[in-house]
Amino acid sequence: MKIDKSMKKINLNKDQKLVVDSFYKVKTKKDLNSFVEDLFSQEETLDLAQRLKIAKLILDGKTYEEIAAQIPVNTSTISKIGQVIKFGKGGLAIACKNIKVKKEKLGGGEKSNVG
Repeated sequence: MKIDKSMKKINLNKDQKLVVDSFYKVKTKKDLNSFVEDLFSQEETLDLAQRLKIAKLILDGKTYEEIAAQIPVNTSTISKIGQVIKFGKGGLAIACKNIKVKKEKLGGGEKSNVG
């Protein structure tokens, strides 16, 4: 049986609305934390947090090299986030407005953390 490709087409607007509405319905920080833990794997949560850290540092005027020294990522990843900030819809700037990225000393080295 051949499946029509149009039947498999993903409706991004509808799916994005589902995601946004789901986050919006969560009322407390505690419930949001539970929702994030249920929705995302630990790796996905770490990836999202890393993107937020990178975005915050770019918005704070840090160079890609400074960010790469603070967060162990390839500069191409930093560049992608920079492009989103430059050409996106402003959502990262809104989300990062009150985020503070601080350094934690762990095992002799420094590691970035969102606080």
